[in-house]
Amino acid sequence: MLLPIFLILLTISFILALRSMKDFEMPKEVKALLRFRNIRGTILFFKGKKIKHYRS
Repeated sequence: MLLPIFLILLTISFILALRSMKDFEMPKEVKALLRFRNIRGTILFFKGKKIKHYRS
């Protein structure tokens, strides 16, 4: 009896939380840095004792 009520309340709270997060954005300065700078990174895979590098 309590499980369906709990699931309904959980779903409603999740939907409300997602809708409230639309207000949050990245600051303008960070957006400008990401737009003008070429972001680079490295992906590392650890397999046993070997490390595999993939650069972008």
